[in-house]
Amino acid sequence: MWFAALLIWKILLFMDITKVEHNESLVLFTSTLIILFLFALIHFSNFKRKRTIEFSLYNIVSAFMFADVMYYSYFNSLPSIRMMKQFHQLGAVGDSVRALLDIKNLMFLLDIPFHMINHRKNPEVGESKTYNKYIRFGVPASIGLILVIVLSLLNFKGLMEPISNQELFTYHIKDFKTTLAEDEIAEGRGIFTQEDLEELIERSKLKEGEYTGIGKDKNLIVIQVEALQNFVINCFYEGQEITPNLNRLIREKGSLYFDNYYQQIGRGNTSDAEFVTNNSLYPSMEEPTYSQYEGNTFYGLPWILRDQGYTAWVFHGYEKEFWNRDKAYVNQGFQRFISEEDFDLIETIGFGITDEEFYSQSMDYLKELDSIDDNPFYAFIISLTSHTPFKMPEEYQYLDIKEEHEGTILGDYLQSIHYADKALGEFLEDLKEEGFYDNSVIAFYGDHFAITGFNPSGVELMEDFLNIEYDVNEMFKIPLIIHIPGEEVNETISRIGSQLDFLPTILNIMGYENGKGLMFGRDLANYEGENFVAAQTYILKGSYIDDDTLFYMSNDGLFENSKALDRKTREPLDVKNFKERYENIISEINKSDYILKRDLIKLLVENQGQIDLAQLEGENIPDDKLIIKCYDNPLEQLRKSYEKGSRLLAVELHFRGNEEILLKGQQDMEDLVNWMEKHEEAYVILRSNEEDESIFLKVKEDCPTLKDRFIVEMTKFEQYNKLSNKAFKNIMLNISKGNYSRKEIMDFLKRHPLAGVIMDKKSAKKSFIKGLKNLNIPVYLDGVDKGLNTRRYKNIDGFFIGQ
Repeated sequence: MWFAALLIWKILLFMDITKVEHNESLVLFTSTLIILFLFALIHFSNFKRKRTIEFSLYNIVSAFMFADVMYYSYFNSLPSIRMMKQFHQLGAVGDSVRALLDIKNLMFLLDIPFHMINHRKNPEVGESKTYNKYIRFGVPASIGLILVIVLSLLNFKGLMEPISNQELFTYHIKDFKTTLAEDEIAEGRGIFTQEDLEELIERSKLKEGEYTGIGKDKNLIVIQVEALQNFVINCFYEGQEITPNLNRLIREKGSLYFDNYYQQIGRGNTSDAEFVTNNSLYPSMEEPTYSQYEGNTFYGLPWILRDQGYTAWVFHGYEKEFWNRDKAYVNQGFQRFISEEDFDLIETIGFGITDEEFYSQSMDYLKELDSIDDNPFYAFIISLTSHTPFKMPEEYQYLDIKEEHEGTILGDYLQSIHYADKALGEFLEDLKEEGFYDNSVIAFYGDHFAITGFNPSGVELMEDFLNIEYDVNEMFKIPLIIHIPGEEVNETISRIGSQLDFLPTILNIMGYENGKGLMFGRDLANYEGENFVAAQTYILKGSYIDDDTLFYMSNDGLFENSKALDRKTREPLDVKNFKERYENIISEINKSDYILKRDLIKLLVENQGQIDLAQLEGENIPDDKLIIKCYDNPLEQLRKSYEKGSRLLAVELHFRGNEEILLKGQQDMEDLVNWMEKHEEAYVILRSNEEDESIFLKVKEDCPTLKDRFIVEMTKFEQYNKLSNKAFKNIMLNISKGNYSRKEIMDFLKRHPLAGVIMDKKSAKKSFIKGLKNLNIPVYLDGVDKGLNTRRYKNIDGFFIGQ
């Protein structure tokens, strides 16, 4: 059991690195019980080589912890099995991750070689020790019983979800189970109403302002600069200007500089920065957006400009398949992709062609693009050289770096971004020489941060260099510079915004309207209302930055454990005061998620912006308010209840074996399907006492044509993720079968609006029903069967539900 003790010590280190801040004792106790149970099974067994088995288990768990803390140190979250889909992309951050190999992270592995040597020297120690049968079975069984009781209590108290969001073993078990059942699910699907649609359409209209149309009929050249953070703008290092060309451009007439501009990326990093910038939609948090929604219809910047006569090309000096760009760009609206295969790789640094060669050779393609017709063009250009790990050849290290910064991520980054700025300066001069400069609007922005704010060594370097606190407020901040040659304007705009706001901002400057699509961003040059940045990577969904506040959603997923800080002073604020803003931000993200999942832009484009959402949703769940149980003889009860006018009926399912689904009463699922096909107005609530959701997912697979007329009943919050996406549209929560407080239920429903809430007579309290109605969530009464006189219950909306 020596290895078990060592693992428990490593669990303490793991909790420290992954910043477990809530229910620490319960997290540690759960991990400890699981470790003791596993090692007790081995130690007290009659296995011949149990010390070897214990050592193997120790190595496996240590390796898992090491992988987790390495991932966490970079991404500020625990990894998912689903990210295995992106293993081929690991080169994009591999060098940065290697930079995180500090002694604290390595502690999970450093002792293993010593144990291996000791084991080889003393191979027989502990291998043959035996115990009597009472100890052999009693000790593991006792620990296992305690573990089961603890997990049951956690589940009963509603703590299983926050614990499993932080605890090593239960997190990976939940992740593995979810992965086997379904692809990763977005956190909230949400209700999208006709009012929401109309508000977004109105938001997307062009509103006249000071800079409206100053770029009309000009070419548009947008340059996404790899890892360009805002702190380098107008910054000097030992008297050396880090970005002299961008600084000079900001000072020139015709320039707008947005200095409170932030990244807004998802799983796709750089590619998501492109997606958000061109579409003003939130990125997917399931897979890279270019992969997950490759086939969707979009109406973003390329399409809008094409409708104005522009030709839209995209340029990037890397492999065209990376991030699925070659396939995704078609529906994004780009007519040609100039990728690595189109360039002569005369000179490379890191990932590929140098920025100087990339811009120089792109000029020939720009000439070709310009020659297509007499109309202006849109060139979207993505740079590469300033990509992590920022290792520049000596001949391109133009800055004199202090010895203390040599070889550090800060020193290397400054050299890299200084080179990127030099290449941009040369490109601007080439645009002037070729006659493109004066007739183009030119925009520059960074795709995402370069130096993480979640690794202590990086934070220490940055805080020492900048002399400010280096957290997400500085880490996520990237510059946006829009230059309109020939205009007299020159302004630094400090209104807070993100890549989500680029599309409405640039459209207003270009003088064009998004007449077919939807935008979640705001025109930063003209919008006067409050704005925010709702980041979802590196901090959890629900976190945000606005003019006054930094709000961090708690790692355990509970709002009350979240943290709010004054953005200027970093003083803690009462988190309760930010509930409404938090809920609004969750709602915004959910709406965007809905648009992507429903491919709503396609319907808008095809129907000239006119959509009947009710018809789209098929939201015609019967307004019965009463649920009729059909359990004993389901088909007969369904028939009689339907004849009496009931359209909302409930059946109970269970498995026979592993594959066949039966209704309670031993009737086949096929009989229910046949009945529903003949009774098209009926909606059937599916219930089950099975331990997991697999029976409902099996129904979805077996009966895809009826899945929108099946209503799935969930009793635990954690069931939502598996049921919501790619499964069932109509989900109801039965609160009478759970153990959640009213506050917990209301918080969950604000975050995840459902098709309805089911309650029994005991839980149907007037104030509770009123609160649910305010959320626009229907309430249904349970406990009604064939023998009950239902007339007493007909006024549930008026709260008169019987005696």
